[in-house]
Amino acid sequence: MDNLKIYLTFPYGQDEITDDPSSDVTTIQQRLSDWERRFDMICRNEPVDDMDRALAMYIQRNDDLELSPFVDMISGMKEDTVQNRTISNMTELDEYAYQVAGTVGLMLLPLLKANVEQSRDAAIALGKAIQLINILRDASPDVALGRVYLPQDMLKAEGVSTEDVLQLKSSPEYRKVVAAVADHAEALLIEAEMGKSTLPGVGPLFVQIIVELYREYLIKLEQIGYDNLNLSGERVKINTIQKLMASFKATTKVLSQQ
Repeated sequence: MDNLKIYLTFPYGQDEITDDPSSDVTTIQQRLSDWERRFDMICRNEPVDDMDRALAMYIQRNDDLELSPFVDMISGMKEDTVQNRTISNMTELDEYAYQVAGTVGLMLLPLLKANVEQSRDAAIALGKAIQLINILRDASPDVALGRVYLPQDMLKAEGVSTEDVLQLKSSPEYRKVVAAVADHAEALLIEAEMGKSTLPGVGPLFVQIIVELYREYLIKLEQIGYDNLNLSGERVKINTIQKLMASFKATTKVLSQQ
């Protein structure tokens, strides 16, 4: 079961495949091609190792598990192999967030014994929110990789160029775009929060903890004036106390709703 949970975010892990600064584009593309080949073999019930075998069994045992999220995730990861990666608009950003994170929520629903049809929208919303917040949190590390995930049309409307972002220029106009994406992420967290009751067992608590944890990043971003670019290249962080308080807040909310 533990192997399966790890595998459902892919054998290398998205960050390890596409965000490894020591790997060139050709190497990353080859890793993705290898995974596509392995996934095709899994679908034919021809696993090559124990982790592949765990996923093959998971697919066979869950008739309601869709295979399209796996394909969609690969597509999103492929887009990250493009040099000087940018996003055109919020629609494209939403699609990317679905591909690399919303898909994981769909993959996990059968594992959580959830009704897939009832839970799919909330699961996708939670995954997308997580990805958008990760983007806001990791802006400086992404710049180091030559990536700007904020929508280009929103940046241009505020007079901010991609080069400005790559040079870590955090202007009031840039921070306005960060705030807008943060607001969109909060709306997705609310959607996931409202849909958590569709999950059985401890599912609602699991979702609420994630919601409160990632909401802490949005609070942190607001506290620092949405200035998520820094010369040290570090991501925006929350401390251990904030993480513990998020878990406590989530538990209190869920218990009060029972």
